[in-house]
Amino acid sequence: MGQGILQNTYNKKFLNALNKVEQKVPPIWLMRQAGRYHKHYRILKEKYSFEQLCKEPELACKVALGPIAEFDFDVAILFSDILFPLDYLGMGLKFKPGPVFERNLNSKMISEFNIDEFDSFMEFQSKSLNLIRNELSNDKSLIGFTGGPLTLYHFAIRHNPVSETLFQQTLPILEKLIHKNIQIQFQSDIDLLMIFDTEANNLNDEEFDKFVIPFIKKIADSYPNKIGYFTKDISQNKFSKLQRLENLKLTVLGTNLEIFNELPKTHLSLQGNFSNNLLAMEDTKAFSHIIDEYLEKCLQNDISHRSGWIASLDHGVKKTTPEANVHLFIEKIRTKLSLKS
Repeated sequence: MGQGILQNTYNKKFLNALNKVEQKVPPIWLMRQAGRYHKHYRILKEKYSFEQLCKEPELACKVALGPIAEFDFDVAILFSDILFPLDYLGMGLKFKPGPVFERNLNSKMISEFNIDEFDSFMEFQSKSLNLIRNELSNDKSLIGFTGGPLTLYHFAIRHNPVSETLFQQTLPILEKLIHKNIQIQFQSDIDLLMIFDTEANNLNDEEFDKFVIPFIKKIADSYPNKIGYFTKDISQNKFSKLQRLENLKLTVLGTNLEIFNELPKTHLSLQGNFSNNLLAMEDTKAFSHIIDEYLEKCLQNDISHRSGWIASLDHGVKKTTPEANVHLFIEKIRTKLSLKS
């Protein structure tokens, strides 16, 4: 596959992985790599609220660049939250420390929805991305992200169950908001955009086909080869449905699927699939043995079976994860896989 598809990709390993070019060592980045496990983040959080860290571009830039400086990840990701579109609808999003809404989702919010001011409402994200890209070295890539419509709806009704009728009304509005949010982020120089859709794992195959696939196809077709998709513990059937989307670029495999068996059979780049539970092990010496065993299994696969692999986790980094484990994860992947083809 030609490398001209992704013209603004900065990190060579990331570019190779997205284009399924064979390479010994994969690019590495972790979901929630800028977060509570990291001392850099905790120090900032002592002084600033989560909303400030998200909405003040200089602070969002500091948070995003912290793990790049500390761990030398190949990719930085926007520091923000998927729930701000719900705030725009009028739900009154607060973090105490987890997300809560001052107002319940209701039909009036949906009927009075107006997208005209959404660009200015989300301007902090584009400013943050521009600052991060300006501060980020040219050998590092940058990823934006949004939530999936089903996941946003789940958060909106978590403490306020509503009728099926409201679901039918709300989903198209959330799709419009998310599509616009994606458009806003692509005004900045990002290599890829991830759609995080954790709650879609609770759908059966028929529901996934009806409520998820059409939207992901629409976005992937609008931004061909620039969109990644994540849902937790993806099943083989759901993965098969995503593989039919020719303009989708990557998806994240959980540890329930064997990544090196799947890579040669799909046009998608695959991200994963080390367990975030294992990364959070308290005993760093025991973790060192675990990652050695994991890499031995990786090396049992021919390099051609590893093309398209982005080394990562099956989910986000847990807040209890020792920083030493993250260092080991990265160092061992780069040293051990560079020794053999």
